[in-house]
Amino acid sequence: MSWWETIPTLAATLLVFFAPGLIILAAAGVRRLNLIALSAPVSTSISACLAIVLPYAGLPFTPVTYFVFSVLAAAVTLLVRILLLRRRPAGDGPAAPRAALGGNGRLLDQDYPRWIAALAVPIALVFPAIIIARRYISAFGSPENFSQTFDNVYHLNAIRHIAETQNGSTLTLGNLTDASQALYPAAMHDSMALVLMLGAPSVMAVVNVGTIVTGAVIWPLSCIFLISRIIGYRPIPLLCAGVLCAGFSGFPYLMVAFGVLYPNHAAIALLPVVLGLLIEALGMSRARPLSPWPAAVALAATLPGLGLSHPSTAVALLGFGGPVVVARLVRSWLSAREGSGSRRSVYFWLAFTAAYVLVVVLAWIAVRPSLAFAPWTPFQSNARAIGEILGSAPMGATTAWTLLVLTVIGLYVVARQLRTYWWVAAMYGVGGLLYMVVSSWSLGAFRTFLTGVWYNDSFRLAALLPVVTLPLIVLGAEWLAWRARALYKLGSRPADPTARRWPSVIGRAARLLPQGLQNVVPLALVLLLGFGTQGGTLSGVQDRMREVFATTEGSPLLTADEIALLETVDDYVPEDDVIVANPRNGGSLVYAFSSRETIAPHIFGERTPMEQTLLDHWGEAAYNTAVCPAVDELRAYWALDFGGQEIVPGEEPFIGLRDLVDETAPGVELVAEEGQARLFRMTACS
Repeated sequence: MSWWETIPTLAATLLVFFAPGLIILAAAGVRRLNLIALSAPVSTSISACLAIVLPYAGLPFTPVTYFVFSVLAAAVTLLVRILLLRRRPAGDGPAAPRAALGGNGRLLDQDYPRWIAALAVPIALVFPAIIIARRYISAFGSPENFSQTFDNVYHLNAIRHIAETQNGSTLTLGNLTDASQALYPAAMHDSMALVLMLGAPSVMAVVNVGTIVTGAVIWPLSCIFLISRIIGYRPIPLLCAGVLCAGFSGFPYLMVAFGVLYPNHAAIALLPVVLGLLIEALGMSRARPLSPWPAAVALAATLPGLGLSHPSTAVALLGFGGPVVVARLVRSWLSAREGSGSRRSVYFWLAFTAAYVLVVVLAWIAVRPSLAFAPWTPFQSNARAIGEILGSAPMGATTAWTLLVLTVIGLYVVARQLRTYWWVAAMYGVGGLLYMVVSSWSLGAFRTFLTGVWYNDSFRLAALLPVVTLPLIVLGAEWLAWRARALYKLGSRPADPTARRWPSVIGRAARLLPQGLQNVVPLALVLLLGFGTQGGTLSGVQDRMREVFATTEGSPLLTADEIALLETVDDYVPEDDVIVANPRNGGSLVYAFSSRETIAPHIFGERTPMEQTLLDHWGEAAYNTAVCPAVDELRAYWALDFGGQEIVPGEEPFIGLRDLVDETAPGVELVAEEGQARLFRMTACS
């Protein structure tokens, strides 16, 4: 299958990921950058929440219910908006409806020509989309390839499970069987299952295309939105945000190269948008909104999608939002001291800060897995961890020198404008502290308290670093753009008076250049910085992705022969029959590949007594009287033998298939084989 053949899948993915949010936000009066940036988070909230609610209403979770509900929600939103506008006092003026979400107007900047303002956001989107998509496509190899890692047994089967059962509730998705229903964040799986139900050719193609859209489209949009709130709705910062967000190895690539952690990948891609909304709702955005309520409503509409993609990322939002809340308290106190604010406001924000801290502490305690699932230990020194944080090179990656320089310059800008940006550096400090603790501090209760939410896993916290590093990097890049602009004497006063200190001889030489070329210099500099980030650190993580997505004769999860057999299973096994397979050696992926159910679709999970009987004794049907009743009841007449190589070590829990490996099981018939991979049918229970 070629990538060109995935164009219909790409269209379906864009429709599912963006369309519901687009129509609802448009009905609410949201326009331009905010409309496209918020559409994916809102769509994610709709699909994940709808999947939870529909089972209680006795309705299936399908594209029809998804889009019908979205249209109804858009109609209700439009009606509410019309009613609110009619109740608006006449003196509010025509600008009042546009109070919804600052930066909703046209992107204009008096310091640059209109054409630069017009091209800033398109370039900021196209540049990272091409680079990130190209790296993913190169690493994946084929649309049908998949990550040969432990977690993928669950993720691929979960998407098939939702499409087959038409139930994607987060409350029951865990472990994929009736006997082991448990809570598992299902937002990513829900969205991709909808794409599969729209006619995509395979689960693997859906996941790969969905991953590309998440990393190459949603992530840049999120980053641009965040920067528009922190630094300003201006061409150069937005351009820097889009161009430079493609230069991190920590995200979006690391969550696909390790794990594979698709839910984290989806959640972190949404995080900058939700963080930007939190900043605006608290009144800390660069362009202060007329009212905090539009941003607060948008925050409420996007938070479910973030939390149901992965709760740990919602906890990260609380951590990163802490400095913003404190900054809002400090601002209210300074305003009251200077006479421009009231003491009542100070008391309100003091109470809000105390409540926020309480919520953060409770979330930090409650949202954490069992220590049995948090085995990762520190692996480096504090000094090395600090170097990795500054160099945007977590987990031993090659130092990203361009990003390192921009980070240092960004810290300098913060120091020069401390009252305005100190909380931006504090967010960076929160992200850096978490990574340093998890990767370099000794084992103990304090380390587990801080990082247990992320399974004490350095990879997951490394992937969060770009979210809080990007604002500093953009500040540094904009500073350089102003310096370049000062060199060429474009005639506008720079934001920083130090820009006027350049030697006059350079200015006289620069004035010899055509005016049009002078205007291009900041734009060209930003693009040059963007290309400068595409160095060895990204090549390394891309090579790692290529390794885990490669299918060979010795692949750790499924070999080429095993895949070839799985793709033909539906030619032999009736649709209603069930297959006994070992999830540890990839056999249970028959569900994702061929839509044939298996007794153990996930490595973990509780089993019914009948299911456990088959997993322990299926090969004994000819002489064990307890087996055939279970085989007949579950229609488990088939079994896959993929040998003894398993993706994770541990005690062998699937001894019922052991006799197939050594060919000592009586009453079974070999039906098909590819190399060492074999499909058997039970004849003892016919």
